[in-house]
Amino acid sequence: MLTTALRPRSILALIVSLGLAVGFVLLSQWQLESSEQARTVADPAKDVAVPLAEAVEAGAPVTAVQADQLVTVTGDYRDGSTVLVPGRLQDGAEGWWAVTALTVPDSQELWPDAGGELTLAVARGWTADPASVPEEPAGAVDVVGRYLPAEGPVPGETLPEGQVGTVSPAQLTNLWDAPLWSGYLAAFAENPASAPFQLAEDGTLAPDAALLGPELSRLDIDQQPTDESVNLLNLFYAVEWVVFAGFALYIWWRFVRDEWQREQNPQEYFYFEGEYYYDDAAGRYYYYDPEVGEYYWFDDQPGTRAGEPSTHDRTQDRTGAHHD
Repeated sequence: MLTTALRPRSILALIVSLGLAVGFVLLSQWQLESSEQARTVADPAKDVAVPLAEAVEAGAPVTAVQADQLVTVTGDYRDGSTVLVPGRLQDGAEGWWAVTALTVPDSQELWPDAGGELTLAVARGWTADPASVPEEPAGAVDVVGRYLPAEGPVPGETLPEGQVGTVSPAQLTNLWDAPLWSGYLAAFAENPASAPFQLAEDGTLAPDAALLGPELSRLDIDQQPTDESVNLLNLFYAVEWVVFAGFALYIWWRFVRDEWQREQNPQEYFYFEGEYYYDDAAGRYYYYDPEVGEYYWFDDQPGTRAGEPSTHDRTQDRTGAHHD
């Protein structure tokens, strides 16, 4: 069978089959990449900081496009406005968030119906000890952080004074008696407004960004993908193309096997009108072609019509030995 596989025709068929198989594998890879691209994943553009007023609309709900955007804002922390949010995890430990009201100057024009300057709820950091939360920084402060959608209020929960169940601007606007943005800011960096924002040259957060209150740990909040599932239809197509690649190689194997079996058992593959015979001395089958009136080996084929000299190797004794 190896001899049959090494014939030029078999090698040519192998090259064609391999070409088809490679093409099918590449199509399978493309389908796998398509299934990954169909996933909703983090947007690198949201890690490049933009001013708060440009990133979100005051007085409007937070959209999926606005959520998780890194923003910059300058304002003044209101004295005595800090509240604690319990049950917050950081590095596996449970603690509190310190949330403070940041008044943004010259912001009334962003939402004229608010009737005054707007306030932004800022989660300034995490602490394991609520007694160690520092006072609000004085003066104008530059803040860099991730803008997040509001959390829903938790009704009926009894908490100590100065604590709230969630970061809910709808609840905090009554507590602080001020109009708030509908989302809140998770602070990653703070510094006096006299210094530039703590950003890298590409607009992302600086590696050494720090908070003004060393007693607080910086919040570690990444973008939240909305869908991590794989497109099953693309995955099915990817498997299907691999099956096609295997089928292309199987077809070549069947081609070689059939060629070899024709040579081993030609009587099973050639069908002619007439009688069939076996030559014991030659170990070969032959048949009688009534149209031409000649005997032929099964691996010969008549190349002439009746009355013309045959171009195939034929012997007279093969007719006399087995046919009267």
